[in-house]
Amino acid sequence: MKYYILLSTILISNLFSQTLNGTVIDTSGQPLSHVIVRELHSGNQNDNWTTTNDNGSFVIEVSADSKIELNRIGFESKTIQLDINESKVFTLANENVNLRAVNVYGKSSSRYLKNTSLKNNLGSFSRNGSLSQLPSLELRTYGGYAGVTSASFDAGYARHTKVLFNGVDLTDAQNGQVDLSSFPSFTLSSINYRLNSGTTYGSGSIDGTLDINTKNAPNRIFYSSGDYGFNQYGATYTIGREKSKRTITFGKTTYDGDYDFKDSVSGLNSKRENNSIDQFFLAMNREFLVRDDLIININSLTTKNTRGAAGSTSFPSALATRTDEYDLYSLSFMKFFVDSNLKVYMNRSTSNQVYDDPNESFPVFSEHDLDQSSFGLDFTKEISTNLDYRLSAKQKVDSISSTDLSNQELNSNSATFLLNYTDYEKDFKISPSTRFDKQSGNDKFTYNISFESVDQFAKDDLSYFDFGLDAGSSFQFPTLNDLYWPDGLYSAGNPDLKPEESDYFSVNMTNNSVVGKFTLTGTMKDYENLILWQPNESFKYIPINVSSASRTTYNINFLKDFASSQLQISYNIYDSKDNDMDEKLLYVPDYSANIFLAHNFNQSMNMVINYKYTGKRILQYGSDWSDQTDGDAFGVLDISISKDFDALKASLVVDNLLDETFESTLGYPEPGRSIKLVAEYKI
Repeated sequence: MKYYILLSTILISNLFSQTLNGTVIDTSGQPLSHVIVRELHSGNQNDNWTTTNDNGSFVIEVSADSKIELNRIGFESKTIQLDINESKVFTLANENVNLRAVNVYGKSSSRYLKNTSLKNNLGSFSRNGSLSQLPSLELRTYGGYAGVTSASFDAGYARHTKVLFNGVDLTDAQNGQVDLSSFPSFTLSSINYRLNSGTTYGSGSIDGTLDINTKNAPNRIFYSSGDYGFNQYGATYTIGREKSKRTITFGKTTYDGDYDFKDSVSGLNSKRENNSIDQFFLAMNREFLVRDDLIININSLTTKNTRGAAGSTSFPSALATRTDEYDLYSLSFMKFFVDSNLKVYMNRSTSNQVYDDPNESFPVFSEHDLDQSSFGLDFTKEISTNLDYRLSAKQKVDSISSTDLSNQELNSNSATFLLNYTDYEKDFKISPSTRFDKQSGNDKFTYNISFESVDQFAKDDLSYFDFGLDAGSSFQFPTLNDLYWPDGLYSAGNPDLKPEESDYFSVNMTNNSVVGKFTLTGTMKDYENLILWQPNESFKYIPINVSSASRTTYNINFLKDFASSQLQISYNIYDSKDNDMDEKLLYVPDYSANIFLAHNFNQSMNMVINYKYTGKRILQYGSDWSDQTDGDAFGVLDISISKDFDALKASLVVDNLLDETFESTLGYPEPGRSIKLVAEYKI
């Protein structure tokens, strides 16, 4: 009952407002976190302000005739009259050093940003949110809304893409992954992502990082209903005061989940059962402006998911259930000095996972309690106009109490150094970084060298070339399962495992002209010491460092803004090889493509279309007792049409509009066309 009381508190007057998406950077193109973005002369009964996140980005609902003020100690404050409904990049100049003239909207320096953000209405209520719209991000789903969902950049391993929530690491130490189906679709509407982020985020970020952002969600109440017994409702509300701000996001989702499908083996029509989910989500963000030079931030997250564990078409039984409860608490202090800032943070998360299959022929019960706590420091200092650096240190403890693993604990420590040098005359930037990590007997040094050059061969503001490259290394430590799985008849862990390793080299070029923006990226990666569970001479499965692999990826991306539309087309080519099997890597397609189109018919009606095409791939290698299993290519079209009626918005959202029959994971058929009706009320 306590979950629903919050809904009754959101009975307030409506404010006609529009959404401003922005990013704040310094003159070298570095994102500025904790910048106070305040609406001036607002008619709102609450003080309306927000702060930028670690990536420098923010979202704020503002009145059409208002101004915003950007303020952070050590930088010149700016007051800006806005052109509403445009994403902007704002540059703040250090107030204590002489700088060259800076454009308030930050043109060339804005393209130095490594992080990219994606947010749109289709991503709020489509099944996979904004995930399916990210270029080069491949999804593996396990059947319907309730099925486990994992994501990976460049078709890599899911455990090599780190997932964060408002900047806090969510990685499950037991298996090294994050089940994205634990998050309802409305929380996946705003995503920050970054490739080749090993020295920034450490273990598990070999291919890239996803950061789910709910801090700056717009105030609203919403209700959605659709096929397969889908119902979802929730709200976001912000309470603003001059020196404090609280944002609450919560929602409830239920899904019956039974749907018809065609069995890929027998060819017969069947019904997929035991695929229901009951899901609750609550996130709270609290910020306190103690003084001009001190900000305190408190984050909390609670999720509870109870679902039928449908598994594959043959296992487990229709009686199996899975329950996941997760709680996260994060506290940070941000202290600002004249030319530097210090962040001190503490995170704590707990997770209870229960799997129960009372099948009489082979009953299974498994329970796992995980606990993660961490403490860290980030110190950033500007040495001169051209030079700044960042020092980070972190200590983390992962522990588990489990019916399978008993009581185990992993301790890890890390230290990072990042240097940024920007040459304003020649428009280039060099950013070397290095990182040291140690975990229970394993240690790793990693590095990254980044070079970026912007505004080359520039003719005017709409015509330029940008060039960039990244070279470095990254890794992942073994998981609790890898190290400590109990020694039984059929399997056992291996405490002597080494970390998985990767070396990479990436080159990109961007050309912007009246035709549009073309970006071409080529990435080469080699993997060593990949962990595979393989049978020994006694046919017992044990994880060992035996596998090596390589992957070359080419990405072509086109972006064009029209008067009332935005079009993005992405095409990815994957050339991969498992060096031990002398085969292409499992689940890596030959190529994939994505087409995204957003169009405003008028000020009150818009349409968003996203088409994701995945080419053929190997789902299972051949062996002495079975042939190789290949997955057919498939394309999924999602569409959203929305209409505004002042404060009320009505939307029609259709997943898999063409009713495509497909399996992204072997043995897990996906549902066909799914239709949702959504009502949102701005508050």
